[in-house]
Amino acid sequence: MYLRTIYELNKKYGFKKFVIVVPSVAIREGVLKNLEITFEHFQNLYDKTPVNFNVYDSKRVSNVRNFAISNNVQILVINIDSFTKDENIINKPNDKLTGKRPIEFLQTTSPIVIVDEP
Repeated sequence: MYLRTIYELNKKYGFKKFVIVVPSVAIREGVLKNLEITFEHFQNLYDKTPVNFNVYDSKRVSNVRNFAISNNVQILVINIDSFTKDENIINKPNDKLTGKRPIEFLQTTSPIVIVDEP
């Protein structure tokens, strides 16, 4: 499972930004459930490393800014369909983000991208 890899990459190299790209809502929900179920286990294994995980929600784009500026380990789960088209909200300038596109906030963090395919 890639969750251990995320914790190890943080521990050994200090990486803090991770994006998990999923192909469907069903898989996204499974990833979230797995993050919830294993959270305490990994907290105990990795000395209570501060970790936040969220789902990209086009109605709450300000969460993308929080992902970018937080100093904690950040895991963002996003459906591939959320950013594949130019007309998607993530690719459009947004007033809530000082006119920037949400995808720009993700790009500035140079996240490690994990593709979860069935």
